[in-house]
Amino acid sequence: MSNSEQKVSERRQYFRIDMEYETVDLLWRDEEGQSHKVKSVCLDFSRGGLRIEHEFAITVGTEVSICFQADHPESQTLVATVVRCIELTGNRFSIGLQMVD
Repeated sequence: MSNSEQKVSERRQYFRIDMEYETVDLLWRDEEGQSHKVKSVCLDFSRGGLRIEHEFAITVGTEVSICFQADHPESQTLVATVVRCIELTGNRFSIGLQMVD
């Protein structure tokens, strides 16, 4: 089994939670060092990562801070890396993020 096949297999072992389009806050820096802070829609979440949908692409390899329920006093910020960014119809992008240990 190749390394990429093993990673796919490991990813599939985690139970995925349908987030029902919950809004999350994202924070990252682009290639030019410009800081971005936006709200995005989370489609699903697992121990290994999450999938969001957004109006513009985020470059693969970018480290992103994610905060669920930012207004809640017990909210936590998670860190993940973009592992895929697929253009959908209507200027939308499906973005896969892998949690950083």
